[in-house]
Amino acid sequence: MKRFLILLLLVAQAALAEEPPKDQLTELYSKLGAVSPKVVKAGYTILHVEFDRLAPGGEYSLRRDLSAKNKYKVVGVGAKGITDLQVRVIDPKGQGETNDRQVDSVAIINMVPKTSGLYTIKVGAGKINADHPYFFCLIASKPK
Repeated sequence: MKRFLILLLLVAQAALAEEPPKDQLTELYSKLGAVSPKVVKAGYTILHVEFDRLAPGGEYSLRRDLSAKNKYKVVGVGAKGITDLQVRVIDPKGQGETNDRQVDSVAIINMVPKTSGLYTIKVGAGKINADHPYFFCLIASKPK
């Protein structure tokens, strides 16, 4: 029984260690609340919002069908501790690439795909100063 309790405590501690600080998530949700109305007001429809955490030196990838008939806005925002969020959009052939060149916690890409297809969106960070480097990536579109 004693071993079971010790194991239970270790598992609970590990689960709690993975939980993000609530102030970081509150900050990130607040930033999403500030960005999304501006995107909608500009005539875009929000297609997808992704929240996740970056591993140091790692990249997060997601794939999305994009149409050559639409304009797209990809907005990435990092929580406190990400001082250089990087977002890249890679075409279906894996060749062409559009990226944000700013060195800050916000990345904005405005693009019109040359061809329709499955694009890869990669989110990374050049500089991370946090234990839980959370971010969100918003994808929106409107007709050309």
